[in-house]
Amino acid sequence: MHGESLHHGQSEFALGAILDMKITLITGFLGAGKTTFLKRLLREQALANRFGVIVNDLSELEVDGELLRIGHAVSEEAGTLVSLFDGSISGERRADFSQALASMREAKMEHVLVETSGGSHPQAVIDELLSCRGATLHAVATLVDARALLHDYDGGVGLIRQLADNEQNDLRTAENLLADQLRAASVIIVTKLDMVPEDALPMIFRTLQVLNPGAQLAACAYGRLDASVLLDAPPYSRNEATPSSAMAKFHDIGSTVIRDSRPLHPQRFFEQYQQRLGLGLFRSKGFIWLASRPDQVLLWNQAGGAMGLEFLGIWRAHILATDGRLLPEEIAHLQEKLAGAHPLFGDRGCEITLIGQARDREIFAREMEACFCTEDEIEDWQRGREFVDPWPKNLRKLD
Repeated sequence: MHGESLHHGQSEFALGAILDMKITLITGFLGAGKTTFLKRLLREQALANRFGVIVNDLSELEVDGELLRIGHAVSEEAGTLVSLFDGSISGERRADFSQALASMREAKMEHVLVETSGGSHPQAVIDELLSCRGATLHAVATLVDARALLHDYDGGVGLIRQLADNEQNDLRTAENLLADQLRAASVIIVTKLDMVPEDALPMIFRTLQVLNPGAQLAACAYGRLDASVLLDAPPYSRNEATPSSAMAKFHDIGSTVIRDSRPLHPQRFFEQYQQRLGLGLFRSKGFIWLASRPDQVLLWNQAGGAMGLEFLGIWRAHILATDGRLLPEEIAHLQEKLAGAHPLFGDRGCEITLIGQARDREIFAREMEACFCTEDEIEDWQRGREFVDPWPKNLRKLD
């Protein structure tokens, strides 16, 4: 508007309306499907919107940030991705979170999506977002796992009962964190509907309405949701029922990382999770390889009693050893990438993060040692022996 002038107050209002960065907070308990939902949203909205993303992983093993990079919708190089791991943005990484918000603001991002770790208390994050100059908190979307509510809390009744018991005994457990995340929401998104029977849904939705009667309720399966539910949500207003960040107590949720270059024995790994999964181990995830599938890079996911493997790609060492179609320059490139890798396994390896209460993590991590192949089994693997593999063989493509 060259040559025109505005009154001082009018100019401030106009600039604020144009320059305010919109922020959507995506939160929810461990394993609720936040990263799956975010990946799908970024993919489907790639042409319509340019998002900045800040993602937080509680563990020192960065899984969620790496999965977002694989999707190519956002990246550090483009200035559209900041990955904060090894701590919660509601706790020890809060100062780094503030800096990440400032960098998004300087990059003139119009809309930033913030994915918290499942162990983060939402109110501390909301406080940080509300204090961010030049930004508007658009919506707080809490994702909740329908399957977990059904199987772990009798469709939600058990959660209400546990919260009442905790209040009577002056306790705060993981259930309080889950409830706080739900009470902080302006939008509650019920995930994994494909895993629960239809007649269980009324109880689940009634429970959510009891915990947060003012929230908009939506549902999705496989991360599918009409984007307008989130992007066109009504303006956020603080829920007075949500505890302040000062009231949020530690919930004894931490992480342990297991790293080992050896392959997992598929049968023993299967039995470990089927038979020895403690109630205090809420979540595990990471990148693995099985002795029965030496070619496949597998993404491991466990949330409560639900487990899954996702095929991500082929190990470079396998390509180099088996693909006779490689050109000399391709061979040289792979050899360069594998320089310094394990002399037998190459770039193959297992990295799994365990998230939950300290005692359950310690016990499970100790028992996991027996899931890796022994020296004799590794020799059998080299000779091409077949291993009993109870894991699903068929791939299902998710749109």
